[in-house]
Amino acid sequence: MDNKIESSGIRDLIKRFRTSEHWAASLARDILWVIAVVGGIALALYLICGSWPAVVTIESESMVPHMNVGDLVVVVEKDRFGNLQTWDEGKKSGYKKFGDYGDVIIYRPNGVTDLWATIGILPLSKQHPIIHRAITYVGEGQPEPLYLNPYRGKVTPADYMPLKNSNFTTGGYTVLYTGNSPPSANVTSGTSDLLLRISSSQYLIPTGYLVSGSGYVLPISQAPPHEGYITKGDNNIASDQSFLSVPDAGTIEPVRKEWVVGKALFTIPLIGLLPLHIMEVVIIMVAAMLLYEWYLRWREAVENDGKKAQKSRKKIKK
Repeated sequence: MDNKIESSGIRDLIKRFRTSEHWAASLARDILWVIAVVGGIALALYLICGSWPAVVTIESESMVPHMNVGDLVVVVEKDRFGNLQTWDEGKKSGYKKFGDYGDVIIYRPNGVTDLWATIGILPLSKQHPIIHRAITYVGEGQPEPLYLNPYRGKVTPADYMPLKNSNFTTGGYTVLYTGNSPPSANVTSGTSDLLLRISSSQYLIPTGYLVSGSGYVLPISQAPPHEGYITKGDNNIASDQSFLSVPDAGTIEPVRKEWVVGKALFTIPLIGLLPLHIMEVVIIMVAAMLLYEWYLRWREAVENDGKKAQKSRKKIKK
């Protein structure tokens, strides 16, 4: 008996909430409706994409010109719609994505994350995932390559130039070269030579060893601490590993497979500016709801005043 009374009381409370014309109840219904719609879309994206978060926003210019600040990126599980391919694999198979060989992956730097990033509310997270191209995969104990791109995002490379260290230094720069034979010992730093400062290292590539428009170069560095993907932003001068450092994670290590959130499927330009300014968007939405609710109340009051005036005129005529 008590359970029936309690159940009836809850149903009555819900009915009163649904039908109440009080402004607070009306606003609460609007907010719940928005939450339900957003939640439904999020669930659908998760079921389709198989990853979470299923959408991320480009926040920097590291992938220009193939991805720009404000682009909304739809993310899918790394092996959904085809196996994940690195730049090396894509060059062999002919597979391209976003203007170059291989897939662009979304990964958690060094596996570091927090609650907000885990549940997909990235604007509140202190550690956002990184969106860069998977270049190659190195096994444990294998040499870790450092990819240098003097042209950044201005060209799409036709090939990587394997670069070697001559063990010769001039002007404080280690001389790097392509081909089978090292540069002669009398090489000097010329105005047309390419000078690179990567982290604490300084490199010089003599003009004679540069191939115009070829894009990337590759020296071999020390063995990585573990296996994983070597990644790079198309518009960055060097690959992430041993070059890029982020707060709370340190220098980026090769990306373990379990750190990969997913791969980029496609982008929607400019839409990502909304989550980049989420607080402003929320304030505008709430303000719009309040203004709309105020307008409805004002219109209702005007209509009621009109009805009262009409009734008064009828009484006077009588």
